[in-house]
Amino acid sequence: MKKIFAFLVFVLIIGGAALLLLKPSKYDFKAYSPSGEVSLQSFEGKYKAIYFGYLFCPDVCPTTLSLVGDVLTKLDRNDFELIFITLDPKRDKPEDLTMMAKNFYKDATGLKLLDIDKVTANYGVKFKEIPMPNSEMFYTVAHSSSIYLIDKNGKFYSEISNLTTENIKENILNLIKERP
Repeated sequence: MKKIFAFLVFVLIIGGAALLLLKPSKYDFKAYSPSGEVSLQSFEGKYKAIYFGYLFCPDVCPTTLSLVGDVLTKLDRNDFELIFITLDPKRDKPEDLTMMAKNFYKDATGLKLLDIDKVTANYGVKFKEIPMPNSEMFYTVAHSSSIYLIDKNGKFYSEISNLTTENIKENILNLIKERP
């Protein structure tokens, strides 16, 4: 009887450990890209700098993409992907988002999430559609502005909310140093 009990405990421990290892990261997502459906694992083997914004953003998004793109370009590495995820899925298309992001960094992809509410909650992204009844745009999107760094294996590394060139560069260099 003791051997059966010990075996069952062993199976439960091994099964629990396997479930923990196979459980997807809370930072995982499913999204549409210009080439079809992707997930965080689609970018495995590359460091990821993820930014949530939208195509018609007049200032914050282009400025942030420019800052991170400049840092990545100066590092001159081939193992980084800049991922631009829309907070305006009604208007933005992955092809247009990708084209915009590639203006700032050569290895960039624009994505439209399948479950925007779940993913933004997991990342801590805040956003809200603001009506603009007297505008041709009809609405704008107010949103938080952070860059999320993910390592080559899809593990969250850090959130950069102090968006200065020096801080972005320091965080990216630390990611490369700590998780080669």
